[in-house]
Amino acid sequence: MSVKTETLDVLIIGSGLAGLVVAETISRELNVGIFSKGEATESNSYRAQGGVAAALSTNDSWKKHWRDTLEAGDDHNDNSNTATLTKAGQEAVHMLAAWGVLFDHDEHGFQLGKEGAHEHPRIVHAGGDRTGEALVHTLMERVRDHVQFFNEETVLSLLKVDRLCVGVKTVNKNGENRFWKAPHTVLATGGAGQLFSQTTNHAFATGDGYALAYRAGAILRDMEFIQFHPTLLATDTGAADLITEAVRGAGGRLVKSDGSRVMAHHPKGDLAGRDIVARAIAAARSEGREVFLDLSPVSHLAERFPGVASLCKIYGYSSQLPVAPGAHFMMGGVAATPDGKTNVPGLYTVGEVASTGVHGANRLASNSLLEAVVFGRKLGRRLLAHPRKRPAVFRTREEPSVTGTLPTKAEIKQVMDEACGVNRNAKTLQEAVDFFNLYSPESLQSDDPHIQESSNMALIAALITNAALARTESRGSHYREDHPMKKQAWDGASLTWPQIPAEGGIGIR
Repeated sequence: MSVKTETLDVLIIGSGLAGLVVAETISRELNVGIFSKGEATESNSYRAQGGVAAALSTNDSWKKHWRDTLEAGDDHNDNSNTATLTKAGQEAVHMLAAWGVLFDHDEHGFQLGKEGAHEHPRIVHAGGDRTGEALVHTLMERVRDHVQFFNEETVLSLLKVDRLCVGVKTVNKNGENRFWKAPHTVLATGGAGQLFSQTTNHAFATGDGYALAYRAGAILRDMEFIQFHPTLLATDTGAADLITEAVRGAGGRLVKSDGSRVMAHHPKGDLAGRDIVARAIAAARSEGREVFLDLSPVSHLAERFPGVASLCKIYGYSSQLPVAPGAHFMMGGVAATPDGKTNVPGLYTVGEVASTGVHGANRLASNSLLEAVVFGRKLGRRLLAHPRKRPAVFRTREEPSVTGTLPTKAEIKQVMDEACGVNRNAKTLQEAVDFFNLYSPESLQSDDPHIQESSNMALIAALITNAALARTESRGSHYREDHPMKKQAWDGASLTWPQIPAEGGIGIR
């Protein structure tokens, strides 16, 4: 059976902020297609409550932002790439404003908020805690007439000729397969929060980009570093939604059921790093004590944080919201340069799915939207500066599905909750590794998007658990109860998949 083949200049897989910024940069000169598993607005970017971090005040500087980012990253950042990111912060915010993003202002100009581990107020928001929605809507309006959106079209695999990535294979909502050829394929697929039962991530964040890249020969690194956001609304049926960290920056306090302060022991209090706060909340809850976010000190809550105010109304809370940690952000991912280049020619990556080293072992709050804008712009400019001819004609044929057994999504989530949560240890990690060893998701291919999604989840869960077991120290978001200290021997060391010698680099400089 023949499969229809289409051709574009650039394929962008994912419709979040990073992919949209790439499209904004190139779509007036190149023929661009954006592919989404669902509707174009169904992304983590759209859900983002935090803002964009940038040194905008007179008493702040990119170097101070850089130092805060390195401190949060716990000695695991790429210092040069992190400097590239923070240097570009001010320009990025002004560029977004010029594009039409209506950032919140006060009498001094941009209204600057403060979030965890930032020494200075430097977070700009749009619509209070609805910044992601504002950014995505603005970018979509700018690119709408210049790109083709392919919604409800799932990418099943990357196509390669020799070492070169030449396109993708997809399946649409009607079950029809298509091959797409292009000289440039960009992964902007977001993260993998759905590997856990409690997460801030959209339902589509199932690690597909990591799996696509890995199967195509791209190098993944630092997969053990997963950030857990401290404050998800805790309900009887699980976490309901994220409560932005900016609420704590505006005075909100974490308290236990007896009224005592959760973070009283830390010099930065409620604005300590996310990994520290998440572990403190998890420790209190493990002792049977509920933790609440006390909103009573926050002035003008409904105006400044309409999303949080809406949660209060929906669930009937007034000033205290029960909270618990949940999977939030992947620091690791597909090894890439700041302009998106991977070790697979023709394949690029940007946003959360990429690993450029700017987040280290624990991301600084509100650096993710900044990364999407700054590195999305860099990737777009790279594509414009390095045009390649469209792929030579290659034969495409319908490949038979490779069948096999898979764990259920519920089983994957349960295993990951137990082994790779806020606290980890050798026993549960080894049990998780043994569990995933019972399956072979690396080679399982299916044209059924639901089966392929489960295969992707199992594959990435296996890589994460192996990495977490191998790193015998605690650093940033990776906390081992049996190895509770950071070890000098691990300084600067990244675990890569497929495994390569440490001295060999990643071959993408």
